[in-house]
Amino acid sequence: MRQLNPQVVQERKRKLLQWVIHSYIRNSRPIASQDISEEAGLGLSSASIRSLLKELEDEGYLHQPHTSAGRVPTDKGYRFYVDYLAGVQRLAAQEKERIEREYQSRIAEMDNLLAQTSRLLSHVSHSAGLVLSPKVERQQLRRLELIPLGGKQVLAVLVTQAGLIRHWPIQLTFTPTASRLNTLNRFLNDNIQGKSIQEVQATVEARIKLASRELAELGDLARQLLDDVSDVAPPPELFLEGATNILSRPQDLGDPKELQSLIKVIEEKHSLAQVLDHILEEKSDHALVRIGNETRLAELKNVSLVASTYRWQGEVIGVLGILGTKRMEYSRMMGLVEHVSGIVSKALEDWTEEGASPR
Repeated sequence: MRQLNPQVVQERKRKLLQWVIHSYIRNSRPIASQDISEEAGLGLSSASIRSLLKELEDEGYLHQPHTSAGRVPTDKGYRFYVDYLAGVQRLAAQEKERIEREYQSRIAEMDNLLAQTSRLLSHVSHSAGLVLSPKVERQQLRRLELIPLGGKQVLAVLVTQAGLIRHWPIQLTFTPTASRLNTLNRFLNDNIQGKSIQEVQATVEARIKLASRELAELGDLARQLLDDVSDVAPPPELFLEGATNILSRPQDLGDPKELQSLIKVIEEKHSLAQVLDHILEEKSDHALVRIGNETRLAELKNVSLVASTYRWQGEVIGVLGILGTKRMEYSRMMGLVEHVSGIVSKALEDWTEEGASPR
């Protein structure tokens, strides 16, 4: 009996697995060998199809829920499919133009930009859109102002070079005069431009010791203000839109207990933010896909995450992505997050080039 070339066998298995996963994503039903024989057009006999399916199941790419049922992809099968798609990802030109029109009028504030991005990702993907806000401590500062609110209260306003805005109230032990606040504001802003929070703290501390008597009296306030910058900038804020899109397909999300756990994680956001933060640390130039347990979060075992980082002046400062069922169109989602991350990065660069600080 003639033995087939192993490379030919592997190629047939690859094409068969691609077709099975693609068909399952499209139709949401287990794939039987008869379906493949009638619809796939792979030029394989029924016996060959059954044999290859059995090998793919033994290798962990497919799973047969019941003896008489067809096959469905495992996480390993989805991973194969995603890796294959990485080299051939696409996004329709018409869809690209629609996305870019959303950004033609520049959004003037970072939080608005990120919130709109999460809505856009959700709308286009019909899944949940996620955007992780940049960490303040990783950014260079543009301005730090104290604004009198009356009495012993002032409002601190922080603007980073990338356009992130944070503000918080400060209760003083004295009533500041406008001239004293102006003096401190001038001093701070003369020393913070283009520096990180850590650099600013060291610089300001050294300058206070050499400052005029008037400024030295405000040294405690300056120190408190700079300490507050790190504390008030919360853990990276997660903008999430369209969670109901995922929950509209409960049949893909496991048993009721698993579904309840997923809902809790989505509502609380903190654990999701940590998953995105791990992706942020990788600083990849391409879309990354985490399938089920690859997210390292048990509650996400029945969903997939497609994510991409966005940048400012070449530095990775945030991450955005799409959270959906494992039956998502991976090729389209990968192209989508890469395209949108490019738009966000360009919007941040445009702010810098125009010298316009968000209001």
